Amino acid sequence: MSETVEIPVEWHEHIHPRRGGIPGPPVSLDEGAAERARAWDLAARPIAEEMGEHERTDPELGRALRAWLGGEADPAGAAAAAAVAVKYLDGVDGAAFLDAWVLDHGLAFAACAVTETFSIEPGPVPPPPTPMSDGVVRFVAYIGGEPSRGWRGEIRRSTHRDHFPAGEWVAQDAVVKKLRTLLAAAPGDEYDAAVARLSRHRGDAWRQRVAAYLVPTETAWLDGSPDGSFGSRNYDHEFLVCSLSSAAQIGRLSWVPVTPAVLGTLLDGLGTDALPLLDLALRHVRDRDESRPIVLRALVRIADEAVFPLLLDHMGEKGVPAALQEAAERHPEHALRALAPLAGDDTTRGLQAAGTVRGLLYARPDLARAVPSGSVEALLPRPAVPDSADLPGVLTGKPARGTKADWADPALLPQILTRGRDRALPASATRRLLNLLARKAPEAAEVRAFCDRHSLAEFSWAVFERWQALGAPTRHNWALAQLGLIGDDTTVRRLSPLIKLWPGQGLTARAAAALDVLAAIGSDVALTHLFELTRRGRYKGLKARAARTIDEIAAARAMTRDGLADRAVPDFGLDERGTLALDYGPRRFTVTFDEQLVPLVVEANGKVRKSAPKPGPKDDPALAPAAHALFTGLRKDLRTIADQEIRRLELAMTTRRSWTPEDFRTLFVAHPLLGHIVRRLVWTTDSGTAFRVDEGRDYADVADDPFAPAPDDRISIAHPVLLGDDLRAWAEMFADYEILQPFEQLGRPVHRLTDDERAAHRLARVEGLVLPYGKAKGHSQGRWESVDADGEFAGGWLARRDPAGLYVVAELSPGLGYYMYGEGEDQKIKALWAGPAPARAPEDTVPLGRVDPVTMSEAVHDLVRSAS
Repeated sequence: MSETVEIPVEWHEHIHPRRGGIPGPPVSLDEGAAERARAWDLAARPIAEEMGEHERTDPELGRALRAWLGGEADPAGAAAAAAVAVKYLDGVDGAAFLDAWVLDHGLAFAACAVTETFSIEPGPVPPPPTPMSDGVVRFVAYIGGEPSRGWRGEIRRSTHRDHFPAGEWVAQDAVVKKLRTLLAAAPGDEYDAAVARLSRHRGDAWRQRVAAYLVPTETAWLDGSPDGSFGSRNYDHEFLVCSLSSAAQIGRLSWVPVTPAVLGTLLDGLGTDALPLLDLALRHVRDRDESRPIVLRALVRIADEAVFPLLLDHMGEKGVPAALQEAAERHPEHALRALAPLAGDDTTRGLQAAGTVRGLLYARPDLARAVPSGSVEALLPRPAVPDSADLPGVLTGKPARGTKADWADPALLPQILTRGRDRALPASATRRLLNLLARKAPEAAEVRAFCDRHSLAEFSWAVFERWQALGAPTRHNWALAQLGLIGDDTTVRRLSPLIKLWPGQGLTARAAAALDVLAAIGSDVALTHLFELTRRGRYKGLKARAARTIDEIAAARAMTRDGLADRAVPDFGLDERGTLALDYGPRRFTVTFDEQLVPLVVEANGKVRKSAPKPGPKDDPALAPAAHALFTGLRKDLRTIADQEIRRLELAMTTRRSWTPEDFRTLFVAHPLLGHIVRRLVWTTDSGTAFRVDEGRDYADVADDPFAPAPDDRISIAHPVLLGDDLRAWAEMFADYEILQPFEQLGRPVHRLTDDERAAHRLARVEGLVLPYGKAKGHSQGRWESVDADGEFAGGWLARRDPAGLYVVAELSPGLGYYMYGEGEDQKIKALWAGPAPARAPEDTVPLGRVDPVTMSEAVHDLVRSAS
């Protein structure tokens, strides 16, 4: 057995002992039982003689039986006689034969006789079970009548049709397990003799299985024995499991009996190699509530790194979180090596690992030496800071006892620093804060004015991690809600990836609660992530819930959702020029952005890099790592925000959104981040003057002359269909200035209506176009819609609304299916018309010229592009 496995002491008496392993309880031979077995053997001899002479009796068994009856010590003959006695005499206890065989003929003889008995069946082979007309399978036994000589039949070897075998008594602990215990404790020469003699009695599958069980040290015997169970003998699967001695033999198993005897035997024989079988038992455990604790009791006693990922895989099951904590406390170094590499990923599994690792390191900081350098720095306790004597009223007083926060031990959590970062909250004040958070008391937020925000947020996240490590029990769901009270933008960035994952893990309610956390934090970064959740992700329910949360926030601030989005773009600490300085000490770099808001690093000599350099030996040891981390965080944030903002502005162009000159300058021109996009677009006023924003944030028209919009103008992004004859001039200017655009604007295809088309009620040029099903279905879930007045999916048309409320409607044939995605019949456009409401066929149509030209151009472009 591996030294890294500790088998529960109370299991020792149940283990199937093996030579060199944990000894079983002492067993003794019963002379009284042996005497009864000898008497039963004599009483059964007439029957045995008669059956031995039957014409169908196995010749080998017949010879062995005659030898035994003639006084020879033949194990197979003794087994046949015992099988007859057990089956045909009343009140026979088969276990007594083992005592007689050992006492009379020795351990080797008894091992061979027991092995033979498992394979012997007195009586004829049963007919195959045949279903009756009612579908029920019946087994028939014949009794009564006047017996004739030979009526009992033959003595033979077992077959798969023996559903009620006579040799079942051999599988009793009082026989086969007792014999294995005697063999395991036997002197070496006696054990070797038993192995040698037993090797000659391994004829068929049944005997091979018993022999491999009795002497599991003979690993080759199990390697050569058949897989699976025989007939209905479930107990022989236990023989197989308890015979295992190497990892190579494990592959033959599909399930494991979960008892202290079997699992203890596995640990005794395989040590840590038993882990795959314990995993199998945990995944396919029967009687879960009764059996799972037995498997977990075995797992927590294995000092192996593989235990911890296995437990993480089952964290949603009862008892597993507690087992993870117990295993970590028993084997902390193994836990750290296994869990530290997992603690940094943005998953529930990573949170559970981080919470466990932090708890270990705070309890024993010296354990950090057990893991590679750099893997757990963020989870290590910081140098202690003196307690603050001056506390706000909300944190004074004696902490309440017996609250829902008792599991969150301040000693296992980061210190909360005060504003000056030179003092920390005493443990009593931290406990009081935890109590307030557990009650979801709003006054807990008051500590933000007194404490360092970063330190407070780190503490908050550590509480959340600890809750995850304990299995995230619902009665303590305040550990998630408190993130909204004392968390910050870092909390948002950590929580958002989890929100996207949780619905797929059956944690929809937790994801919804996390959306409330983002709303409670309420920062620009939080709002930006909320907006992103409405656009991306596989779960419609989550996207809809995020949209409702945004609407609630917008309503509370008396603005529209679009207005909220305009004001929710973070500036990321950029200066007024829209750049960021990275100070490495002797080296300095400037961060700027390209047309896709991808951050670029500019060296002092003007060379442009795609990323910030790693700190070098000559750089300042404090400034350089902080600057590098700042850039890394900025780039990560922009992966979420950049595409979102670019798409939002493109949508604003196609939907004709507009702003006052004051809002335009405040929200876009002067915004440190969005300013990089603003200067790459052409803008226009509702009076028809197009202009751009130059590097100095001044406005210039197509002739590059200064321009100032009137105070009552509305400013929007110029769609090329509105630029008329100036479109070419604008395109040439941007090309001359080498201005790359964030999305297709000046180069966007334009579809203007002719005079005849403007007067018409249907657009002939698109009728007859055929759209692939997938593209048509995609339109129905994007900028077009296919929903009737009652909110039900229509499918017979696609409609696009213009700013004035008119709809451009494309009638489809044969129509879209509600549940069909990706595959379906191609869709032919039967008619394209405009009206006040979409319908299956043209109804209350208006001249196409009344439709907003941008909406019409975009509609035609979508259909033509999809059909090509």
